[in-house]
Amino acid sequence: MIEISRQTQTQQKSKSNFSDFTRRLFKNRAAIFGASIILLLILCAILAPVIAPYSYDYQDLPNMLKPPSKQFIFGTDEFGRDIFSRIVYGSRISLEVGFVAVGLSLIIGTTLGALAGYYGGCVDYVISAITDIAWAFPTTLLAIAFVAALGPSLVNVMIAVALVSWSGYCRLVRGQFLSLREREFVEAAHLLGMSDIRIIFKHILPNSLAPIIVMATLEFPKAIIVESSLSFLGLGAQPPTPSWGSILSNGKALIAEAPWISIFPGIMIMIVVLGFNLFGDALRDVLDPRLKE
Repeated sequence: MIEISRQTQTQQKSKSNFSDFTRRLFKNRAAIFGASIILLLILCAILAPVIAPYSYDYQDLPNMLKPPSKQFIFGTDEFGRDIFSRIVYGSRISLEVGFVAVGLSLIIGTTLGALAGYYGGCVDYVISAITDIAWAFPTTLLAIAFVAALGPSLVNVMIAVALVSWSGYCRLVRGQFLSLREREFVEAAHLLGMSDIRIIFKHILPNSLAPIIVMATLEFPKAIIVESSLSFLGLGAQPPTPSWGSILSNGKALIAEAPWISIFPGIMIMIVVLGFNLFGDALRDVLDPRLKE
């Protein structure tokens, strides 16, 4: 009975903390605006076949380079493809790259940062040296180098973005572990004979999740920008895959004749990046204990 009572109290406390978190988060107008943009992007990606009036690769040559109209909301490109449909399907590419690239970089950076911060000594020295080297290179430039070595494709873009983004997570997690490994609950876990793996992943890492989540939210739009940049340069998604960056690239030669080809995907990139940044900033404010009411 006592054990059941304790579990009930724990569940009630968790629900109370979550409700307090959501109340404080969505009390922020920037968080509501950012979350709305993110939700619309996800719905757009899921319901792309329903929302898009045409297939992303459907060519209607008699209607090429048509300006925005009732039939073609965002106009058409040089092959008569509907820009609106391509942008809608392009949201899938942006989300796919964001989730995969951020997920991979999160796993790599968190694992290395946890090892460096927990063990210290030579392990910390080697990992920190590698991290500093990776941190010194510009993200987009290093991503271009990786894709040039691996070959242009969407999969290689995801790998490249992950390989150039893990250092930030590593530095963050290392700092968290350095401050937490001397705490009483970690010493108690050592005295109880718990393994290092269990201490790292069950006791220290859960107490470091808040800043990691915030950083992942803010890194998501960076991954979208890098993917769009690489696709713009022809190193990312290959035709006819409708990446926002590749649509921009197709429109650069026709900017004077058909500016809508470049304008609308550019606006979409700007709106999505703004939404993630607003939501990430609001999330950071809520999870920062120094800013709590």
